[in-house]
Amino acid sequence: MAGDQNKFQAAMTHAERFSGEGKWIEALKAYRFAMSEFPNNENAIIGFGRAALSSRNLELAQKAFQQALKINPTNLDALNSMGDIQERAGQLDAAAETYLRMGNVYASLNDLDAAIDSWTRATRLTSGHVEAQRKLAEALARQGKTRPAAREFLTLAAAYQRRHNVEQAMENIEAAQELLPDNPGVIAALEAIQTESPIQPNKISDTPLPVAPPIELDDGFDDEDDPFGLDELFGEDQETKGAPVGGLVEGARQMATEALANVIFENSDNPGTMLIMQALDLQSRNSLSEAIDNYQQAIQLGSSQPSLYFNLGLLYRQQGQLNEAAEMLKISAESQNYEVSSHFALGETYYAANDLESALKSFVEALRIVDIQTVSGERSYEVSQTYSTLAERYIAQDDTNKIAQFVTALQNFFSDPNWERKVYEARQRMNNVSEEGNTMSLAEFLETPETEVIVTTLAITGEYMSRNMLMTASEECLRAIQQAPSFLPLHIRLADILLKQERTDEAITKYLYISRVFQMRGQSDQAVNMYLKILKMAPMDVTVRSKLIDLYTSFGDIPQALQQYLVLADSYYQLAQVDRALEKYNEALRLAANIDNVNAWKTDALSRMADIYNQRFDWAGAAAAYEELLKLNPGDEKFLHRLVDLYYKQNKVSEAATALDNLLFTYQKQNPLQALEFVKELSSTYPDDMFLRQRLAAAYAQNNMTGEAIAEYDTLGEMQMETGLREQAIQTIQTIIDLGPDDVDGYRRLLEHIGGGVAL
Repeated sequence: MAGDQNKFQAAMTHAERFSGEGKWIEALKAYRFAMSEFPNNENAIIGFGRAALSSRNLELAQKAFQQALKINPTNLDALNSMGDIQERAGQLDAAAETYLRMGNVYASLNDLDAAIDSWTRATRLTSGHVEAQRKLAEALARQGKTRPAAREFLTLAAAYQRRHNVEQAMENIEAAQELLPDNPGVIAALEAIQTESPIQPNKISDTPLPVAPPIELDDGFDDEDDPFGLDELFGEDQETKGAPVGGLVEGARQMATEALANVIFENSDNPGTMLIMQALDLQSRNSLSEAIDNYQQAIQLGSSQPSLYFNLGLLYRQQGQLNEAAEMLKISAESQNYEVSSHFALGETYYAANDLESALKSFVEALRIVDIQTVSGERSYEVSQTYSTLAERYIAQDDTNKIAQFVTALQNFFSDPNWERKVYEARQRMNNVSEEGNTMSLAEFLETPETEVIVTTLAITGEYMSRNMLMTASEECLRAIQQAPSFLPLHIRLADILLKQERTDEAITKYLYISRVFQMRGQSDQAVNMYLKILKMAPMDVTVRSKLIDLYTSFGDIPQALQQYLVLADSYYQLAQVDRALEKYNEALRLAANIDNVNAWKTDALSRMADIYNQRFDWAGAAAAYEELLKLNPGDEKFLHRLVDLYYKQNKVSEAATALDNLLFTYQKQNPLQALEFVKELSSTYPDDMFLRQRLAAAYAQNNMTGEAIAEYDTLGEMQMETGLREQAIQTIQTIIDLGPDDVDGYRRLLEHIGGGVAL
């Protein structure tokens, strides 16, 4: 029986709108209504499956996509979603079969690229899936991608080899050989099959080895011919002109001596100028002691060029006068032109004096200045933070060999005449492999002897991850970690691979280890990044969030710590650990006690605490929270309103009266009728409270509701007489008389009677 098309279309419209808004439960209901009209509609079934998947109901989603595939076995949306569900559920063999089918469908549609992607996913999920592997290899070959195709044929051969099917293994090696006849990887596979050793498909690289171009000896021109002016452009003189001489320090020394030589053109009248000229001459003839004396005399006569101090510092160091050298270099370090070179030369000077702590601080400062010039924005701050505790970390390790290794690496790098070009090349390579939020520093690049291996590994594993070759990426990463176990970006990459493999618990454990190491190294920002990464995966992990709070607190970022406290307390509340939630709120309030500009945060925290106390019927706790809230927000109607109610619930009549008067004063200025309604509500709840009766009567009177006011005062007077409050009753009757009731004489007689004949 055909369904109602109008009802179906209306349900689908609602379902799609709910899906767009992320309201998955409502979307599921709407899709179910649509399917009740047309049970075999693919769009409705697929939509239902997607909504179930988004609401993390994998079982329901799987049933939906299974039904869709019964109706249409070639539905690509259903196949893709089914494969995803099977992967999540750990049904890797089933997922591989699904992706194989998906690839077959794409191939039938002549979409070979999509087919290859699907077959690749199948082969990566289960080792030795020969059908998917074969289709993948053949498809790559059809596309002319000979090297990847040959590698996949060898992978297929390796699978058959493990099954002891030598005939099939040889057929696939021969298929690879047809594509790459002389490739060393194919030849190695043939040898492996003969020697019964494992075939290694990855010996076929993605790109062929570079071949040097042939040298052309005869270019068609005579030696003397230069029709394009190439000699002038690329001749020997041009190559050497302006080329850097020496490394960082030696280059700066040359710049300093050139600057000193030009002093005579700047101020020839200065008596120190001739001394500098003489000193330069003595220095060129290696008469260093005499040169130093002249430079010192020039300083005494008022010469103060940074180039003079820098040059003199190096001369002192050359003479072994290390203390004097350090003093001069400290002065030249104040000049921007000699800042980096002076700090580096200071490092070498202190190192020669065996003052390792001062040497490391100077080297690190020079390295920091150089490095932050290669990055910008937040990354500049992040890189700078890396250096903030680097020297202390080396000192704390108390390993002279590691210090010597680091210093040697720095000296080798910065002694190169092309050190500036090398710095920017290094930054480019680091940026190519750096993870988001984890910018690699030049110090990390230089302090690790295995830098080349590391950078290569990060690049290769990144490529493997993009191709979903996660097991291969993991193996490469582990090999590199064995060579450079202290290099954290490798550990981060391994954790990322674990995460992509959906080994979430192992990834979190790895990230925690990395965070601890960053903290020990004093790299707080990097540690924070790791904790935040973990909390994206496990937002309810209270232990990790507590560590993050401690970290923020340790380096004084109190606002961030307070925000995390709110999330932590909320997590405990959701875990039904209400006492722990309140404990964390109180901890945070103590932390915020002496901090300015956090009133909004305190209001938020105290409001949440008050809600919890109310839910637990802890009126005293809730009242205490609202009392604190009123200190932060004096006169706040909402807080006064709730406090009045809480005081009455505790029978604190005096406190309730004070709070009520404050609230009524606020209401009366803004909305008198609101004051009246509130007192009426309270009076109905507490009908025997004479204070409330009096306030209600007064509120009626203030709103010109005289009849109602007299009635309330009448009732109040009776209650006062019944309880023996004669004086209060007299005042109440007098108030009624002042309001002008119809029976004013009767009230006067009553007043005379109560007052003993004395009218008030």
